[in-house]
Amino acid sequence: MSSSSVSSIPEKDFNSKKFNIKSLNLDWYRLDNAATLFTLVNSVRIPCMYRVSSTLKNPINVSKLQEALDNIIWRFPYYKVNMRRGLFWYYWETNPKRPLVERDVKYPNQKLDVTKKGVFPFRVRAYQNRIAIEFHHSLSDGTGAMTFLKALVAEYLVLGGTKVTDWSDIFRPNSTPDLEEFEDAFKKNYLKTAPNPQKIANAFQVPFKLDEKGTYHIITGIIPIKEIIQRSKGLNVTLTEYLIAKYLEALQSVLLSFPEKQQKKLTKPIRLQVPVNLRRIFPSKTMRNFSLFVTPGINPRLGVFSFDEILNQVYHYMRVEVSDKYISQQIARNVRGELHPLVRYTPLSIKKLFGKAVYNTMGEKLYSGVITNLGRINIPEEIAEEMEDFQFFPAPSPSNKTGCAVGTFKDKLYINFGRTIKEPVVEKFFFENLVKDGLPVKIETN
Repeated sequence: MSSSSVSSIPEKDFNSKKFNIKSLNLDWYRLDNAATLFTLVNSVRIPCMYRVSSTLKNPINVSKLQEALDNIIWRFPYYKVNMRRGLFWYYWETNPKRPLVERDVKYPNQKLDVTKKGVFPFRVRAYQNRIAIEFHHSLSDGTGAMTFLKALVAEYLVLGGTKVTDWSDIFRPNSTPDLEEFEDAFKKNYLKTAPNPQKIANAFQVPFKLDEKGTYHIITGIIPIKEIIQRSKGLNVTLTEYLIAKYLEALQSVLLSFPEKQQKKLTKPIRLQVPVNLRRIFPSKTMRNFSLFVTPGINPRLGVFSFDEILNQVYHYMRVEVSDKYISQQIARNVRGELHPLVRYTPLSIKKLFGKAVYNTMGEKLYSGVITNLGRINIPEEIAEEMEDFQFFPAPSPSNKTGCAVGTFKDKLYINFGRTIKEPVVEKFFFENLVKDGLPVKIETN
């Protein structure tokens, strides 16, 4: 398999059955509001890359997978792009190259030179039975990436002879994209009168030394979905709320594991980033970024929290904050910042100088970790029969050092932790506490 992500093969013309991006005058278009900051911090330590993958029951035929990619990329013209540099902002331009399937590697989600000419802002990788796609976060969020992966896997299996009677929400090669799939839904739902959200203080962060650059450790916990759902329902909370509380509990255990003198220096609010898929609040078909964060947490300055106390805080916080009114404040702050004349007309070269500082002070330093739940991944029965799993892996972070991504497929819940330090301290406490709750956890690593 080629290690390159692009090819010099010239782009063929769209035929009458394929979507013609030029008919909509979309040879180039702006990045969405969430994407702009990711472009300013792209580096080996902050690659802004996350992964979705699927393991099939049979070994991958790479040439067949390449054919499937060749077919399906036409259905996603907003991903068939290359990032180009303007005077004030980066922008997307239709990429005349052909994305190629790559061989997978031990450590996922490494830096991609997305601003290099001809480079696609995603990678398709294969290894044994696994198909994986790594997305740069400037391109889309988890919903967009999973939609692309489902379409690619479906096309691959169809080329191998799988018959499908009901395609459900799977995108097919010859279907026509909706113009709404291109939209910047943040700007569409920008409420000018909404005030900015309240500022929050810096958070506790695990104080272990970063591992070598390019190293990214993965630990996956696999749990029968019925058992963990039963557990969360017994506590009158959602699955996501239960997992958030367990993550906060694990971070508190890490803090308490240090000597008392060091604890005092480290004690700050323990707070998580929890992405919310805004398509469920503000209806949109966009395949670009459309998610923002809520930030449940505890303050260890008030003392040690029992799990029940943590869960109670998370339960009430989520019910207040995950609403159109509160999310509108975040949308307004972010869009307002992009549209401010001082920001808008500052040359890109200067924006890049301050990008990392803004990313840290307004983002990474405010959180102790991230947990994102894609929910149940549904796919036509004939395709699901050929598959073992769907999984989701978070982007590496040099500040948070650990992150968690969750998804459900068939009868299993997959909890994927990624970390940029050697010590699996957070994961150890997290999974041990699940076992103490009587849940059977199977552990896998990379």
